[in-house]
Amino acid sequence: MMPVTAAIAMCTALALQAAPAGSAQSGPSARQAAPSARPEPGVPFITPSVERPAEPTPPQVPSAMPPVPATPGAPIEVVASQTFTLRTPYVHRCRREGGEVRSGHLVVVRAAPGFIIPRQVAEPVACFGSQTGERLWASPDRGLAVYLVPAWDEGSDAARRPGNPLVDPVFFGSPELPERVDAAWIAAERARAEAAFSNGALRVPARPAVAPTPVLDLDSVDNLLKEAERLLPRDPDPSATSPRTMP
Repeated sequence: MMPVTAAIAMCTALALQAAPAGSAQSGPSARQAAPSARPEPGVPFITPSVERPAEPTPPQVPSAMPPVPATPGAPIEVVASQTFTLRTPYVHRCRREGGEVRSGHLVVVRAAPGFIIPRQVAEPVACFGSQTGERLWASPDRGLAVYLVPAWDEGSDAARRPGNPLVDPVFFGSPELPERVDAAWIAAERARAEAAFSNGALRVPARPAVAPTPVLDLDSVDNLLKEAERLLPRDPDPSATSPRTMP
């Protein structure tokens, strides 16, 4: 009988002879060179990372919102102004002081769309003399907007008079949020606008002839929508929006 050690040596020699060319490595070093795709028990299997190509930049969709024009700016025209009084007051929301309003002016202006289009951010502030206007309705396509302007006073104590949108400066101040607009802010913006009017950098808006009109005595601010429609210029397009057809 062949000794055990001799038999092991013979089997090893036969295995080496049967191995294909280029596979001379055996034992632990060969297993390290070609690891198994099946993980060993208890060892997590980690898939080699594959570098992904950079994703293309999504195309930029042009916004339909017109850009904010330079300020100070001015309407093209003050179309109409109607004085009103209300039995039920409303709260003015377009300046820090706010307060209840029982009288004021319903003013229609014609202006570039960038000044009057509603925005969800700071926007040019419509100013009438030393007061701000709250946009009640706007049609940027038609270039028209209606503002509620609370009554205000102009001049010093010696020569104080009621403010009038058909007489006092009408302009658009810098883009701002209502809660940051106060008397000092309005005064500073008015000084800039009046300087621009004086040196010709800003054109004074056209206005209708000043004529006394009866004061509207209404129940509430809701009644002003119908009055605003009455003040709007007639549009040849029958599909054009009006205050009562706006959401």
